[in-house]
Amino acid sequence: MTNWIHLRKAALLSKSALVVTLLAIAALSTSCTDPRKARMDSWRGHPIEELIQHWGAPSATAQLKDGRTVYTWIAVYGSGRTYRSTFTTSKDGIIEDWAYHDASVPKQADPL
Repeated sequence: MTNWIHLRKAALLSKSALVVTLLAIAALSTSCTDPRKARMDSWRGHPIEELIQHWGAPSATAQLKDGRTVYTWIAVYGSGRTYRSTFTTSKDGIIEDWAYHDASVPKQADPL
């Protein structure tokens, strides 16, 4: 009887490990397959001039108090959807961060 209990516990642990492994693989494959994220991430560490040469002049720029600069490109597609791509650079003009937003969809207010 004791062996049967140990075998049952081992089977349950194996199933749990399998479920956790499959969930981890699904999460990783989802994050790795977003081509937009990969494209945007590829600009990190590059001078903003390279992005401007590739994308053209930004729609807007803003200088932050800490010396960084935010560059924004706005694109409107035939479907009428408007997208905003924003890159933040260091004081030296190196791309540090980015954001991408479907501006056609109103942002939800953060709950208080």
